[in-house]
Amino acid sequence: MKTFCCFLLSFCCSNLLFAQFNFNTGFLPKIVVSKKLSNKNIWVNSLESRTFILDDNNEFSHSLVDISSIISIKTDFEQSFNFGYILRFRDDKTIHRIFQHYNFVSQLTSIKIAHRIAFEQFYQSKRQTIFRTRYRFTLEKPLSGERVDIKEFYLKLGNELLYDFTDLKIRITPYLGYQISKKDKIEFGLDYRLGEFIKNNTQNDLWFRTTWYISLN
Repeated sequence: MKTFCCFLLSFCCSNLLFAQFNFNTGFLPKIVVSKKLSNKNIWVNSLESRTFILDDNNEFSHSLVDISSIISIKTDFEQSFNFGYILRFRDDKTIHRIFQHYNFVSQLTSIKIAHRIAFEQFYQSKRQTIFRTRYRFTLEKPLSGERVDIKEFYLKLGNELLYDFTDLKIRITPYLGYQISKKDKIEFGLDYRLGEFIKNNTQNDLWFRTTWYISLN
């Protein structure tokens, strides 16, 4: 626990020093509710908001709300496909996002390695459709034992690349998770985003994220 807290503090401070220009920071609370429809199908719904503590104008402001719904289909124990839709409300704009995910997981003793390849399409009134690809890699490890049991902590580290055919974005996500019960768990940590990487007009975002996962089964 001490090691993880020191890592979060060092990570935060180093990025604040690095991101002197085009820097935003804020909160990303999220709730995820899932229900198993069958042995291979899961319905997942989520609600997420984004609030700036410090935006480009050095102001506190609410940014957006995302409402999503996903059907996840398992092909076997290690692979699955997701098909979903996100409705985004940003200021006076409404953005529709459709996405497709391919997920595969491998278990190495106490470490779970997950990969996700994603394709996304953004639709907005009077604007051209935007296409984006994503690749995410995550490591998950219990802080005690070989698996995460109830009332135990775990560490989750992620790295994601996003490409919209014009520029590249990078995300780094160190999280600390806690298994509350068989039906819910909570994760909290940092979500660091480096944007406009290829254009060399770097945008830095540092979000403090909390996600609560709830299973209805």
